[in-house]
Amino acid sequence: MDTKFLFSHKPLLFLELYLCVSLIYVMSAAVESAGDVKNFPSELAIGDIVHVTTGEKINFPQLADFFDGARIVYVGEVHTNVESHEFQLQVLKEFYERYGNNIAIGMEMFKRPYQHVLDKWINGEISEEELLRDTHWKQEWGYDYGLYKGILDFARGKKIPVIALNVSKELQKEVSRKGLDGLSNSDKEKLPKIDTTDFYHRRYVKKVFEGHTDMSGDFEKFYDVQCVWEDVMADSISRYLLSPQGKGRKFLAFMGDSHIVFHFGVPKRVFRRTGLPYYTIYTYELEPIESGEEHPLFPSDIPLQPADFVRVIHPSERKEKRAVLGVMIRDIGMDNVVIQDVLKGSPAEAAGLQVGDIILSMDGQQIKETQDVIHHLRLKDMGAKCQIDISRQGKKMPVDVSFFEIKKR
Repeated sequence: MDTKFLFSHKPLLFLELYLCVSLIYVMSAAVESAGDVKNFPSELAIGDIVHVTTGEKINFPQLADFFDGARIVYVGEVHTNVESHEFQLQVLKEFYERYGNNIAIGMEMFKRPYQHVLDKWINGEISEEELLRDTHWKQEWGYDYGLYKGILDFARGKKIPVIALNVSKELQKEVSRKGLDGLSNSDKEKLPKIDTTDFYHRRYVKKVFEGHTDMSGDFEKFYDVQCVWEDVMADSISRYLLSPQGKGRKFLAFMGDSHIVFHFGVPKRVFRRTGLPYYTIYTYELEPIESGEEHPLFPSDIPLQPADFVRVIHPSERKEKRAVLGVMIRDIGMDNVVIQDVLKGSPAEAAGLQVGDIILSMDGQQIKETQDVIHHLRLKDMGAKCQIDISRQGKKMPVDVSFFEIKKR
């Protein structure tokens, strides 16, 4: 992104929930405080599946019966949550059991230029090592491949097509720097039609953008990137399903929960292009809700149904240990990242990083754009260390950073 505090997220990965909880939480007080959730269960347990329209709990076979009426089923995920991916694999196996090879999978994790690599993987022509290397998994996605291994192994074993959904790194970088209006004509021609006019989508994204400690910057460019991200994924799904290869196939779309919640991310954009029936399944990390607090799935300022179904999962253990640097950065020139602000009480401040410092490398890996910093931080746990080489007033110097939890102010 062009400007942001780094919490080691991609766009809208900010929705991940942080508290570890016991098996069951009673949330009746919170539900009563939010008028729009009167039909949602007041008590939830890990493993519950809720049919959101009616508020009724259903079992997995009942959920699976709905698949017959859809061409596309979106299964959201919390990227670091093992249970999210186990549920996705469960849905994939059910799809295969019901529809055989007449299915395909779309994955946010892969960028469109690497489709030929995925094809080779499915056809058994390359190794897992080659798949990760040739799709630049570590650099361009960064999450533990083990979380996705079951899905990709199953797809390979059954010869199920896997479609790369995501925008190329180069285009994302250009939008982050220049915004949509600032793109060259040649770059604009590479993009599908991008919708930035959805009122509630903009409200949702802005609420997330502003909801982080001292986070500021160019929201319009941030929003442009979010819309490009989602419209490109929608375009990828639509093109495949309307192509001879995808015609008549059932499609499973695996992506972050934030891209399917309230339907206005990817699902609405695909429907606009194709008119094909679909369902969304949101994987919800169960958390305690204080009395009087809004339910996170039913904010009062977004009066929309969050999903067709909600699958309740444990919170991810990793999220409480995630590394936070505590700086605002932006791209300058072609290959430089500069620190614009340093959060008080942060690892960055403790290490002596200053406004105006240019980040050259992290642990020996060259930094050319803000996304490089984000990707590197995603691999760090709380308590880890990082050597950051910076340029300060023309002088190169190393800075050793130790990651610790930033106390709330």
